[in-house]
Amino acid sequence: MAKVKPIPKKLLIHTIEYEEFVRDGSFGEEYAPVETISFVLVQPSSKLRRDGNGEEVQTLGVVFLDAVNTPNFKPLKEKSKVRFKEKDYRVIACESLYALDPETPHHYEVNLI
Repeated sequence: MAKVKPIPKKLLIHTIEYEEFVRDGSFGEEYAPVETISFVLVQPSSKLRRDGNGEEVQTLGVVFLDAVNTPNFKPLKEKSKVRFKEKDYRVIACESLYALDPETPHHYEVNLI
């Protein structure tokens, strides 16, 4: 059987801070303590979106977490917070991408806004 290689560690050049969303509490949203996740790849992008009142710039990004080379490999929960290079983002989706193993994802792609 063919084997799909992990994302090379030398490409996982970033570290993020992650605050996992716990629940909507009576005093607002509640989060778990900050956790540092290293050996990820962050691809920031900027997207211009026009609305009825003018223009709004929306900054987006994608975080790649590898099953082999990212410690604490796990899906990041929607509504959680991610901090990268002193900018705060919010997780809007986490996609599991599988290779040949139907049980374990090859990597996660986390969409940020």
